[in-house]
Amino acid sequence: MKKLPIELQTDIVKELPTRDICRLQQTCKAFYYLIEGNSEVWRECLRRQCGADVLWSSFSGFTASELRRACTGTLRFKHRYRRGNHPTPPIPRFLPYNCENGDLERQQSENSNNPYPGMNSTFLVPGGRFLITVEQKWLRVWDLGPPGVLHEPQGVIFYELNCANMDPWIADAVVAGKNTVHLLIQEVHSPTTLPQSVTTIDHSEYDIDDQSRFLLFHRYEIHLREGGQYSVQELCRLCVLRHSPIAAIRATQDGPIVVFGIEGRVLLWGASDSPGKSWVASTTTISEDIIVKGVFCHQGYVFVVYSDGLMKGFDLAGITPHPLGNGLVDLPDRAPDIGNIPPPLLFQPFPESNWASNFMLHEPVAKGGPLYYDIRHSLREMDEDQQHLVSNPYYVRFCFSFHPESPSASSLLPTKKYKATVRPYYSPRLRFELDEGVGGYILFGNRLGNQGNMYISINDNPDSDSPNPTGSIIEDLGYFAEMIARPDPKPIQILNISICPLSGRVVALWGRESREDRFVKIFDLYDCSSTTYNVIHRLTLLATQSPAPLCP
Repeated sequence: MKKLPIELQTDIVKELPTRDICRLQQTCKAFYYLIEGNSEVWRECLRRQCGADVLWSSFSGFTASELRRACTGTLRFKHRYRRGNHPTPPIPRFLPYNCENGDLERQQSENSNNPYPGMNSTFLVPGGRFLITVEQKWLRVWDLGPPGVLHEPQGVIFYELNCANMDPWIADAVVAGKNTVHLLIQEVHSPTTLPQSVTTIDHSEYDIDDQSRFLLFHRYEIHLREGGQYSVQELCRLCVLRHSPIAAIRATQDGPIVVFGIEGRVLLWGASDSPGKSWVASTTTISEDIIVKGVFCHQGYVFVVYSDGLMKGFDLAGITPHPLGNGLVDLPDRAPDIGNIPPPLLFQPFPESNWASNFMLHEPVAKGGPLYYDIRHSLREMDEDQQHLVSNPYYVRFCFSFHPESPSASSLLPTKKYKATVRPYYSPRLRFELDEGVGGYILFGNRLGNQGNMYISINDNPDSDSPNPTGSIIEDLGYFAEMIARPDPKPIQILNISICPLSGRVVALWGRESREDRFVKIFDLYDCSSTTYNVIHRLTLLATQSPAPLCP
């Protein structure tokens, strides 16, 4: 190969998997220098890893070494957490103070170590460079810098939300293009009067009483183009009228279609920036008493998971939509369906059918091929002293192989039972993919006194396209579990968490009961230089003492 022209050698190397490129680089000096500083090789390698679910502009302006670092992110992730390793817990970064609109003085006097106490939700954009936060009336986008460099987060977008009650949160966020993110923001409007944004609606057309609640959904398009061209645009909004207390709402996006699981009903919204083209359709899933626990789109179908374990699939191609008209949808209890959704396909995951209340879909959701998800089930066992029966959780992993051309040939099989024997009171809350079928879990406590602890663990049993069902329980969750953080000895709850293995970043949103506020910490799990360590140590001191202003 060394006798070939350099251009041809480069073309061959670009086609190799990341691990093979790294191995080839170690064979001799010629290949080392061919590959090490070759941006073309690492850019193509990274492009293959990213796919459609990672924001490509996260790597804008990267040098060859930064591209290489991103390409080898999942490999280093597995190395760091393999059995026997004991990596140093990461030191968190904090968001800088905001100097806009005279807020700085209030922040320093009332919340000296928390510049954003009203933050409701966060989303780390796949790629690991950009963080989206929503707090009260503000949507903010932060640039966290390239992986391995612990820059102070820089605010690149500050956008005032057009919301009714100033308490919005992120319902769903997806990468919609190489430099575009679609963000779905939800808010509950408690007053029985219509929000100002939909006051053009005739009240007499609807039965509005003291029990009425308005759910508002705003869909935004965030552009994070290469070269620092950033912008936000509100595409459309939807107002849903409910006449009963509102349970948790599940939401997902698939292109222009937004799917909601609202109690026992599925609502589909064809979101369009043209009011005349928006549409809705709804169907009662089983009954109003059955709660939707999860919704996701896969291969042209919408799949719904219920609290009793059933799964239904609705064909998106056969929907008869109902024009949205004035922008408000009335969903009274036990009302007829809106529009027409074809009869669903039914799947029964497992003989035990009443424990799908804890449903964890593996992220990111695959567009094709098999899907994997886990369901938590409580197992009654004797405690350590063999004196009392206690409820310990175990988990069942399912593989869903769906064939839209022949749905009857689809299969939904349990592939693994497992439990975290080392720390049974910690539950996996998020599963993320690495490579070669290997993934990891984020775990955190669900009992009083353990709520603030957060762990990470790698699964050493790769998923298979043709799994064999197993009835035995596999001890231990993975081959290492490291505590990322114990942020506060006082009661504290993890509200939201996201991770990007390419960059090695984890972002967590915590809520403190004692102060009734929320705060964000950014963890960089990979090794960093001593210079960047000193920077992050300085940021930690600033965030825990009386800080000087840090303006974005």
